[in-house]
Amino acid sequence: MKTWLPLVKKEFRLGLPIFLLSLIIFIIGVAVVGGIGYKFDHILQPIGIFGLVWGAGHFFFLAIYMLYSLGSEKKRMHLWLHNPMHASGLLLAKLLTGTVYLILSLLITSLAAYFGGLEVFIELSAASWLKIGVILSIHAILFSLDLAVYITLAYILFLLLERYMPAFLSGVVVFFGFWVFNGIYFGWFPLTKFYEVITSWGMIDLGNFASSMNFENNIVNAMINFQQDFKIYAGMYLFEAVVVTVIFFITSWLLDKKVEV
Repeated sequence: MKTWLPLVKKEFRLGLPIFLLSLIIFIIGVAVVGGIGYKFDHILQPIGIFGLVWGAGHFFFLAIYMLYSLGSEKKRMHLWLHNPMHASGLLLAKLLTGTVYLILSLLITSLAAYFGGLEVFIELSAASWLKIGVILSIHAILFSLDLAVYITLAYILFLLLERYMPAFLSGVVVFFGFWVFNGIYFGWFPLTKFYEVITSWGMIDLGNFASSMNFENNIVNAMINFQQDFKIYAGMYLFEAVVVTVIFFITSWLLDKKVEV
């Protein structure tokens, strides 16, 4: 822990530019849509919509953050990998700092979306908006972590293949390999009977959940209608958590045993 905490502090410094860049782009975007809205006498509503769209983009925040952070380390990869800590600790420090920056960015975006006039389109109480914001933010963080681990594996494979072929060819192989994997794992595999058996347990009743959270009737009805077409199971969350954990340690092993040597 004594050696890991200084590493985390270093990662905060290393990742600060990408966080500030995203914040600056968001501020510029707010200014632009606010200016356009001013011409049509609707300043707040466009800002609210922009905040909602920008918030959805946070699904990709950690993946971009990890690519930036690992890319920054590439120039001094031999020094980074000669750290006595296991590669899992090195990667975990990056994921932790990236998650902190993600939460800060989500908080700023959510406040801008709400006070920007998002509540004008859907009339809900402030308490309901807060609950919705928390639920959506939790899922944005989980999805972003999920995608970041896959992207980190792809980048480490790129570094590994780069030892045996030109960087461009390595990038092409990893790019097409990633999309083939994406099509199989996220497209074909969820349709199989095996996936259904191991994940279709612990169905989450969205209607009861919305009622227990004391949401307004229109939100409860929307959740009930949603569940008629899309069923959500606790097994899906657990299965993906196990898969991502395994991939994280495979990535760490590759970084330790294959990329380093």
